[in-house]
Amino acid sequence: MIYFSMGYWIIALALIVSTAGAAVGLACIRQSTRSVTARFRFVWLFVAAASIGGVGVSMPVFVSMLGVEAEGSQIRYDETLTTVFSAASGITVMLALIIVGRTQNWVRLGLGALVMGAGIGSMELLILSAVHVQGTVQLNPLSIAAVYAIALLLSAALLWFSLRVNSTVVLMGGAMLYALVVTGMHYTGLLGLSFHIDAAASAPTGADLFTFFVPFFIIGSLALAIPITAILVAPDRRESQLASASSRSGEKPGNGGVSMPEPWSLAHTPESVR
Repeated sequence: MIYFSMGYWIIALALIVSTAGAAVGLACIRQSTRSVTARFRFVWLFVAAASIGGVGVSMPVFVSMLGVEAEGSQIRYDETLTTVFSAASGITVMLALIIVGRTQNWVRLGLGALVMGAGIGSMELLILSAVHVQGTVQLNPLSIAAVYAIALLLSAALLWFSLRVNSTVVLMGGAMLYALVVTGMHYTGLLGLSFHIDAAASAPTGADLFTFFVPFFIIGSLALAIPITAILVAPDRRESQLASASSRSGEKPGNGGVSMPEPWSLAHTPESVR
C-alpha cells in the first residue's frame, strides 16, 4: 500500500487544515462563554463542533486518504459509511461540549471525553471500513485499539484545554498540537490497514474519494469562514450593546428621556431671559 502517492505535501495540508479547524473551534468555545443567552451559546457551540470535529478531524483524514493507493487495484469507498463518517465526529464533539458545560467539573469532563473519544475513534474506523479494493481489506485490531486510545486522550485534553485557554498565542499552540495528534492517530489506523489484491476478483464497488471530498471541502471552508467573520464582528456588537446600555442608564426616569434643567439653573437665569 502506498501512503503518499501524491507527495509528502499531503501531510502539510492535513496539518494546516486541522490546525485551522481546531483554532476556530476553540475561539468559538471562548466566545460561547461570553454569551448572555442560551440560544447564542448553543449557536457558538454548534459552530465550534463543526470546526473541531468536521474541519479539524474529518477533513484532514479526507486529505490524507487522497495519497493512499493500492498497487494493482483502484480504491473505492462505501457511500453510506463515508457519509456517516463525515458527520460522526462533529455530532459527538457537539454532545461532548454540551456535557462539559462552561465550568470545569471532572465528572462531566470525563463523560464528555468518553463521548467525543468514542465518536472520533469510530469515525476513523468508519473511513477505514469504507475502503474497497479488488480483493480483500483487513484491519489490525491492535491498530484500531490504539486509535481509540489516542482519540480518548485527545478528547480529554481538548475539552480541558477549551475551559482554560485565554491567550490567543496559547490557543494557536494548542490547535497545532491537536492537529499533530489527529494526523498521527489517522496514520496509526492506516498502519493497520492491509490490502490483499486478487486479479480474479471483481472490480471494487463504491464511489471515488473526490466524489465526497469536493463538496465536503466546500462545506468545510464555509464552516470556517462564517465563524471567523462572526468572531471578528462579535466585539463590535458587544461594544455597541454596552454603549446603548450606558446611554439608557444615563436617562432620568419619568421624563421620557428628555433632559430637564436643574432648579438652581432657573434661579440664576437673568430676568430678561425668563
